[in-house]
Amino acid sequence: MKLYVEVILKLAERCNIDCKYCYFFNKENKDYASNPPYMSSETARQFVKFLRSSAPNFKETTFQIDLHGGEPLMMKRERFEEIVTILKHGLSDAAAVQFTVQTNALLIDEEWLALLSRLNVYVGVSIDGPKSYHDENRVDKNGAGTYDRTVEKIALIKQAADAGKIPGYGAICVMNPKFDARLVYETLTRTLGITNLQFLLPDESHDSVKASDVAALKRFNEALFQCWAEDDRGTVRIRSIDRMLDAILADEKRKAEIWSEAKQSIVFTLSSGGDIGHDDTLRNVIPDIFYARMNVADATFSEFLAWHATVSALLARRSAASACRSCLWREICELATRADTPLHRCKDGVADQHTIYCDCLKATYLKGAEYLALRGVPINDISRNFVEIH
Repeated sequence: MKLYVEVILKLAERCNIDCKYCYFFNKENKDYASNPPYMSSETARQFVKFLRSSAPNFKETTFQIDLHGGEPLMMKRERFEEIVTILKHGLSDAAAVQFTVQTNALLIDEEWLALLSRLNVYVGVSIDGPKSYHDENRVDKNGAGTYDRTVEKIALIKQAADAGKIPGYGAICVMNPKFDARLVYETLTRTLGITNLQFLLPDESHDSVKASDVAALKRFNEALFQCWAEDDRGTVRIRSIDRMLDAILADEKRKAEIWSEAKQSIVFTLSSGGDIGHDDTLRNVIPDIFYARMNVADATFSEFLAWHATVSALLARRSAASACRSCLWREICELATRADTPLHRCKDGVADQHTIYCDCLKATYLKGAEYLALRGVPINDISRNFVEIH
C-alpha cells in the first residue's frame, strides 16, 4: 500500500517574534519550555532510523517534511543543512521526499536562499495581509509590527523563485473576522505578487468560538471566493478553493481516489527532542490524545502507526453530526475537508461535533456551484454530489 507521511518537524522551539494568536507559544500549553531549543543532528538520525524501522512498503512511501517551529531559521545554517542532508540521504530510497520550510521570513538573506536552493526546499511564508492587518497580531518581542521587514524578505524569496533557484514559494494567511478579504487578497496577490495561497480559519473549538466571529468569517470567505473568481489573471491558486471545486465535480472514480489518498495519509508532529504527537493544534485542546508518549529514540514506526490509527479512530465521527445529516453539502464537505484538523469539531475535549465553521464552508460551496454554473458546467455535474434531503 502506498503511504503519504507528512511530518511537522519542530526544528526550533523558539521564535524571534511573538504572534498574539500563536497556538504554540501563546496558548495554555508550554511544552516548548521543556524541549531543546533546537533539534540535534542525533535526533535527526534517530528519526530516520525510526521511519525505516518496520516501515510498510518504504519504497512506496512519499514523505513531506515540514521544517517548522517556532521559527526554523533561528537554527544555525550549518546545523540546518546537516539535518536536512541527514533526512535526504536517510530517506533517499523512498518514493519521494519533499521539504518545505515554514517561516516568518525575517531571517531570510542571500545566504539562506543559497542554502535552500542547494537543498531544494520550498518556502512557505506567514503573512496576514496589508500592514495594518499583519501588524495587529504578528509583532516582534517589543510589540512592534513586522510587516515592512516581512515584505522586504518576500521580495528576495520571489526573486529566487522566479530565477528557479528554489522550487517555489507560497503564503499562509490566518483569516480574521475583522479583516476585509478583498484588501487581503489584493495585497497578497497584486502588491506582493504571491500566487500560491493557503487561508487558515482561526484555531477555535465549540468551547471557544464566538458566533459573531463565525458570521464575519462567512462574509470573509464569500468575498475571498469572489475576488478569486473575478481575477482575470487566472494564476492565483488557493488550496481550499481547489479542493472545494474538485469535491463538487468529483465523479465516482475521483471520489474513490480522494478517499484512498486520505486513508493512506498520515500527519504527525515531531518535537525538537524527538517526542511524537498527533495534529499539532490538538496539544492545547485534547492533550491526552495529542501525545503519543513515544520518542523516535526508542519507538518503531509500526508501533507509532498502530497508535496513530487508534487515535484517528477516536477523532473520527462515529456518525454524521445532527447538523450534517440534513445538509445538502454533506458529501461535498467531507470530500473537501478530508482529514483536516479535528480541532474545529471539538467540544469538551471530544471531536464529534459538526465544524464550528459550517456556515463559512457552506457559503463557499454555494459560491463554487454558482461559479461552475456560470461557466457552462452542466447542472447534473454540479449537483451529482448533493445529498437528497427528505
